[in-house]
Amino acid sequence: MRTIGALIRKELGVYFVSPMAYIILTCLMLVFGLIFSSEAGDAADFGRPFSFGGLFWVTANLMVIVVPLVTMRLIAEEKNRGTIETLMTAPVTEFQVVLAKYVATLIFLLYLLLPTAAHAILVSKYGTLDVTETLTGYLGLFLISSSFLAIGLFVSSLCSSQVTAGVITLIVTFLLLLSSRFAPQITDRTPLGRTTRSVFEALDPFRYFGDFIRGIIDTRPLVYFLSLIVFFLFLSVRALEARRWR
Repeated sequence: MRTIGALIRKELGVYFVSPMAYIILTCLMLVFGLIFSSEAGDAADFGRPFSFGGLFWVTANLMVIVVPLVTMRLIAEEKNRGTIETLMTAPVTEFQVVLAKYVATLIFLLYLLLPTAAHAILVSKYGTLDVTETLTGYLGLFLISSSFLAIGLFVSSLCSSQVTAGVITLIVTFLLLLSSRFAPQITDRTPLGRTTRSVFEALDPFRYFGDFIRGIIDTRPLVYFLSLIVFFLFLSVRALEARRWR
């Protein structure tokens, strides 16, 4: 645990020394604040309760852009600088390296989302807030963002260029979001076609994200996001193990 803790502190130090962390936070808070102001105005004009659903949808879509910026340097930078060999010869396992880097990105994700809680506090103080719906919405936003982070970490483990890792992560997550839109184009007249269509529909993370926004916690969305995270973390570990034996 001490080794993992040291690696996590190292990764977080890199994030917060760089201006990138503060630029991302500023842009995210600016967009969130503008949408919050618009949604609050509409709720007041039409006399309806305020809902964070629209804000969660927009923020989840923004994570498609934010995640590549966060994850592109994780392992690709180590390879580019030649420090990956030093790291791999240290008394740490590939699993510890991957876990530490991933946990660091989750902490950074919480750092990005925590300031938005001020808006929820503001609504609860001056209006009516559906606490259950808001909490499940935040849980869904955290899970969908965490799955994107796992994908970005895996892509970074395959690349030696930060830019390449960032672009590929952006493409992969964007295609994942569009998977359900590809599904109607697939004919279901044959068993293979029906199976392929079902797979494409099942891959869309927003299909499951909607349940959290509506205040519903079901086992299927939880299994989907956790499986996606574990799968890509496993691939990241194997990618580092393959490098050790080259």
